[in-house]
Amino acid sequence: MRGTDLDVFERPYDGCGRCLLGVRRLSRMKLATSSPERQREDILTAASSVGSHITGWADDGEVSGATDPMTRPKLGPWLRDERGP
Repeated sequence: MRGTDLDVFERPYDGCGRCLLGVRRLSRMKLATSSPERQREDILTAASSVGSHITGWADDGEVSGATDPMTRPKLGPWLRDERGP
């Protein structure tokens, strides 16, 4: 999928059963492999490989992956059904 226009895999929720939430977080690995842009590309590639699309993003850039997902500021509301389907 590298080199493909991955923007086509981001679109509004449509109830198709293949709508996914993309989650990006702080990573302490090398910037080249863990930047938000790289995470976005990897997530969109993974979604497209299974025929899905991303309907929203939970960007917890200042939160460690060790944090409980339910209490993360951006991801938590999605998991608690406070942000939409």
